Amino acid sequence: MKNIKNYYYRIGIIRLIACIMVLLYHLKIISGGYLAVCTFFTLSGYLSCISSLKSKNFSIKNYYINILLKIYLPLITVVSLTLIVFKQFNNIIWLNLKPETLSVVLGYNNFWQLGAKLDYFANHVNSPFMHLWYIAILLQFDLVFPIVFKLLKIIDKKINKNISLIFVSILTIVLTGLFYYMSIKKDIMFVYYNTFLRSFSILFGVLFALVLYRRNFKEYKFIKKINRIAYLFYLFLFIILCIFISDNSKYYALYMILTTIISVRLINYSLISDCKRDWLNKTVKLLSNSTYEIYLIQYPIIFFIEYLVIKDNYKLLIIFVLTITISYIIHFLNNVLSKNIVLKIMKIFILSSIIIYGGYIYIIEKDHTEEIKELEKELSENSKLIKEKNNDYLITLEEERKEWEKELEDMKSEEEKISDIVKKIPVVGIGDSVLLGASDALYKKFPNGYFDGKVSRSIVGAEDVIISLKNNGKLGNTLILALANNGDYSDYVNKKLMSILGSEREIYWVSAVKADDPKFNNRFKEFAKKYSNIHIVEWEELSKGHSEYFYSDGIHLKDAGKIAYSNAIFDVIYNNYLENYKTKQEEKIKKHNEELKEKITFYGNNALINLFSYLKDNYENASFNTKEDYNFDSLYKDLTDRINSNSLEYKIVLLFDKKANLNINEYNKIIDLCKDHKIYIINITNNKIDINNENIKIIDFYYELNNNKDYISIDKIHLTKKGNEKLSEFIVKNID
Repeated sequence: MKNIKNYYYRIGIIRLIACIMVLLYHLKIISGGYLAVCTFFTLSGYLSCISSLKSKNFSIKNYYINILLKIYLPLITVVSLTLIVFKQFNNIIWLNLKPETLSVVLGYNNFWQLGAKLDYFANHVNSPFMHLWYIAILLQFDLVFPIVFKLLKIIDKKINKNISLIFVSILTIVLTGLFYYMSIKKDIMFVYYNTFLRSFSILFGVLFALVLYRRNFKEYKFIKKINRIAYLFYLFLFIILCIFISDNSKYYALYMILTTIISVRLINYSLISDCKRDWLNKTVKLLSNSTYEIYLIQYPIIFFIEYLVIKDNYKLLIIFVLTITISYIIHFLNNVLSKNIVLKIMKIFILSSIIIYGGYIYIIEKDHTEEIKELEKELSENSKLIKEKNNDYLITLEEERKEWEKELEDMKSEEEKISDIVKKIPVVGIGDSVLLGASDALYKKFPNGYFDGKVSRSIVGAEDVIISLKNNGKLGNTLILALANNGDYSDYVNKKLMSILGSEREIYWVSAVKADDPKFNNRFKEFAKKYSNIHIVEWEELSKGHSEYFYSDGIHLKDAGKIAYSNAIFDVIYNNYLENYKTKQEEKIKKHNEELKEKITFYGNNALINLFSYLKDNYENASFNTKEDYNFDSLYKDLTDRINSNSLEYKIVLLFDKKANLNINEYNKIIDLCKDHKIYIINITNNKIDINNENIKIIDFYYELNNNKDYISIDKIHLTKKGNEKLSEFIVKNID
């Protein structure tokens, strides 16, 4: 078995490429860089086990000292440097500094992140320590491994030399299966941060070390080329997975298992020393020796650079340069086992100063844990209230929809029954001999009617009949008058008639054929224009060319004429009823549409959740759509779905804090999507929203926030109780 150092070159390349993949993932350049962590786990398991196997006198104490110097000391250095740099930025909000830093230092950051419900795949930069869950799992492994290794060595020696191999094999298979099973059954972060489940990758490395140690390994020249091709193939496959496999893939667990297996094969094919170019060997060695420090420092650098006003292209360059430079310096400082005593003392002094000062900053920093818990409790309670309110809102909305559909159905049914309604009207008909002659046909059309016809009756002659019926309460609201044949009437007579009838009755005036005054029909039509309750039955026009309707005098009606005469009167009454009914329908529909235009819906992230308890009483009939992680894509999708289902309220209120990171172009896309709606944008960020659109109203509250510091909570994102009170008043005042 050769010394591990003989195989450094290819293993160094694996470490270096894996480190680059993680960095590119953290920079949001590639999708699957998270898979490279499996490679780091596998390498750690392999190297820890193989070095322990090769040690002639394995010592738990020496193992821990080695971990303390190589793993823990660089970690404490980076943590301390991060705290020192943090104090130089006045605009950085890091509320979890104390509990998060403590979890890193004590090696339980993965469990802390799980408890804090942080999502590593969200790829955000809310903390400089988001990536240190990995180090926590490594430290937990290194705490247990030497003890278990020692026990297995004793058992191997006393019972059977293959016990450790069998034990690790079974444990690896079980944990791999359990990891996949739990990835289906449990939340992704529970699986991702879980030490027990993630250790399957480490155990693959340990198992490979045990297998390799037991076989007689030899280098043969004829297999070198095959090994080189296989190594490059697996390396290429590893890079492809890291670039293209998204962290939201439903097969993420399978890809992590596959990456672990590929990592084992890469380690296997790294055990051929074929690097003969010293400059390349030295370069790879220099960079790969700092990969641990590169991993440690990269996220803090990304975190701080995000707060600097620098162009994105320059940001990437600065991050790369700073990461390589600072990681090398940290690696150099932490290599305290220097032969040069002066250099060694200098390193110890610098490291001690950094760690002590970082510790001092940690001690004096205020702990915001209780404030965060209080805010989280309030947000959680408000989220529950919003869910309950939205459930009630949906029930009410469904009831209103059903009620309106029933009302529309009733209106349609009533419209179809208007003919029957008109037939049942207790009409009163007063007229001359023409009406008298058609009374039998009129009674068939209006069975509940009352008809009074008299030969040669005039308007003046009808007045007494009308007054008598009116006084006896028998005149009714629907009156047919056929009094145009006999006499020559002035407007005075017509006005007197209308004063007797009143404006509350519907008057159906039948024009005459061959009237005493040929011009009276036209004169009365002009007169009728002044009264909305007079409706003309154009009998003269309708009967033209129908000689079969009349006897030889051209006035009085035969049977066919009687039917046509009664139909003409019925049709005018029917059309008037239909028109009135449609007017009422239109008024109902218009009122319903106006009511719909008053419906309002709110969309927002934590800013809206935090504000809900202050808004709910003023907007009892509104819906509230909230998500902590709302961004443009999710908001646009939700609005699109509501528009497609025709369920989006007319008034839309948008309230997002700076975490949503909505820019002016995204707001314009939302406005274009909701062009038929009234949109209110409530601005509580320092982003200027300048939009000219008649359907858009910008409610700018940022000026108030900027001039009232007590409106903003400690995290400079959420509002205080006073801030929420003022904002709710501001919204109510400005939403019309």
